[in-house]
Amino acid sequence: MLLMLALSACGFQLRGAGSAALPAELKVMRVTAAGPAYPPMLVEMRNALQSQAGVRLVDTPGVPTLTLLAENADSQVLAIDSTGKVSNYLLNYSLTFALADAAGKDLLGPQSVKLQREYSFDKLSVLAKEKEDGFLRREMRGDAVQQILRRLASVGR
Repeated sequence: MLLMLALSACGFQLRGAGSAALPAELKVMRVTAAGPAYPPMLVEMRNALQSQAGVRLVDTPGVPTLTLLAENADSQVLAIDSTGKVSNYLLNYSLTFALADAAGKDLLGPQSVKLQREYSFDKLSVLAKEKEDGFLRREMRGDAVQQILRRLASVGR
């Protein structure tokens, strides 16, 4: 009980709890992607916005528009073992987005969110490592969404 009181007194919150509210001018907005018709990132971004209190997404012009401009994910070898085999990978993820108001004027010019994760690779458990790779990529996409939401919340302040 004392620990909970101390944590709440210092402002500690669970990640995602009490996320910043969007400004009034972004309560009705549109989300589009410059690339494929419906990439997973667009779905995740729309879901996160719809879970915000009072936010309504529309597909019509004349409202503020969040555009997902580019999404890139790759991996690179981070370390090799003494036999020359890969032992660690570094996953890189970046997402570029822009926000325009109802008139098309930039509220947030093109900005990028960049994330990295590393994981160890074991050739004896290839399937498990493939699943871990997929999990880390989904987690990075979710983290990018949260960063974008925080940036959207700062518009107009």
